[in-house]
Amino acid sequence: MNTKKESFKVKIIDILKNFRIWILIFFIIFSITAVNYTTEHNYVVISGVIPGSFANQAGIEFDSNINPRNFERILFMDTTKINTIKDYYNFIDTLKKDSTFTIRTNYNKIGYKITLDNSTNSNKSIENLIGLSINDAATSNIKLGIELEGGSRLILKPEKNLSNDEFEILIDNLQNRLDVYGASGTKVNKLEDAFSNEKFIIIESLSSNKNDIYELISRQGKFEATIGNETVFTGNNVLKVFNDPNHAGLERCGPSGNGEFVCTFSFSIEIDSKGGDNFFEKTSNSEVMGNYLADKICFNLDGQQITCLNIATTFKYNKITNPKISVSGNPAKTEAKAIISGKKEMKFLQTILSTQSLSTKLDVVQSYSISSSEGEKLLNNALKVGLIALLLVASIVALRYRHFSIFFSIIFTLICEVIIVFGFAAFMKLSIDLAAIGGLIASIGTGVDDQIIITDEYFRKTKEKKSAKKRIKTALYIIMITYLTTVAAMFPLYFAGLNILKGFAFMIIIGVSIGVFITRPAYATILRILLTNKEERNIEKNDD
Repeated sequence: MNTKKESFKVKIIDILKNFRIWILIFFIIFSITAVNYTTEHNYVVISGVIPGSFANQAGIEFDSNINPRNFERILFMDTTKINTIKDYYNFIDTLKKDSTFTIRTNYNKIGYKITLDNSTNSNKSIENLIGLSINDAATSNIKLGIELEGGSRLILKPEKNLSNDEFEILIDNLQNRLDVYGASGTKVNKLEDAFSNEKFIIIESLSSNKNDIYELISRQGKFEATIGNETVFTGNNVLKVFNDPNHAGLERCGPSGNGEFVCTFSFSIEIDSKGGDNFFEKTSNSEVMGNYLADKICFNLDGQQITCLNIATTFKYNKITNPKISVSGNPAKTEAKAIISGKKEMKFLQTILSTQSLSTKLDVVQSYSISSSEGEKLLNNALKVGLIALLLVASIVALRYRHFSIFFSIIFTLICEVIIVFGFAAFMKLSIDLAAIGGLIASIGTGVDDQIIITDEYFRKTKEKKSAKKRIKTALYIIMITYLTTVAAMFPLYFAGLNILKGFAFMIIIGVSIGVFITRPAYATILRILLTNKEERNIEKNDD
């Protein structure tokens, strides 16, 4: 190797002229933007809304698919500024069960006007009447799994074999049931074994008590439909709630008076003769007011009123055992969002009416819980161990070749790799759990292996005189073959089995792909420039 001295500044300038480095810089900027990290978190965000609650009726909605940094912020409750969770609960403590107040947010500066009506909800606390889940503001768009953030995970298996449609209805039923009972932040998803075609249900909740979650989904639920103070039919009278396109779907959609869109969905139910008689007896005595009867029908679950609906005049004159129920979503600025809101309300009511019992018994396959404090410890320990391992490995490699430039190059490119991986995770809205952290560590391990291959190939002496650039090209070719083998091994793990290791496999695929196409070529470029001088690089360029 030529020993002619060259200033570090000249080498840095040459590094920055290389297109591989600019590719790396582009993805670093992209990742930092996607993660959107901030140290500012002195405000409160809405992290969930109970369907049918007074907050929901006032127009507050929660979309769990948006980035955590974009969650709706609570600015004021009436004239009280809300900076912390304590501020929120201090204001709640001043309310009575017939209060009216306004919540102003960054999405609605005018505010949502909420009026509490406790006439049929005497057992509910004011917090549950309002129906909001709140949390401290997120410091980034990175979503953490329950192992790192705290919570519970249950894997359930239906006792009966269900069709795909029946299974989807069961998942919707469980999700809406948990929403009804106020288990905000709980997600219900499907798991499928690609080999046996067995279907499982995975439930992840922010609650650290897995027994509470299982109790909510397994409870029978006492449903009553009332007109006035009289029960007209119960869950035992409901024979069927229709979900098929012939009996459930969009009824109408159009602009409302304030320029926003409102969509109405309808679905049919079937009640037995006793329920039909009671319903007809009550409606036949109700007065007519325009297109509707003076009385409303209210749906109650476990003694708590969920919602009340108008009754069409048709029911005054005809006994109907398969009534059609129409429900409108919240007004929205676009028709697409109004359709989503209306469909959500329809599914919610369908669940209420069918929540007396599940279509099949659910057996617990696996369950565990972890507190938020333990999750935070796990995350901190994983980051510390990963950093220590990275420093040790880079130091050993640097000592092996006796070049500080190698230590610097390895540390720099591996840190860039981690940043880009987290950037992709934030951009794709992936949840980082323990399996994903394991995959990330494994992909970093392959990164170190690849960097050793590049470094060995650079220093390797051969009978055939090759330039540093050609030796590194040979190393990159070897790395590409290894990469294809790794991806081929991970694809079956990603698509097969119970998908519990899906995050592990996906993180390895993403990690090694970022390494092979972005950071490994950048490392090779940095290494070659730092260990050669201008004259040698010009010779290599002319040889090419």
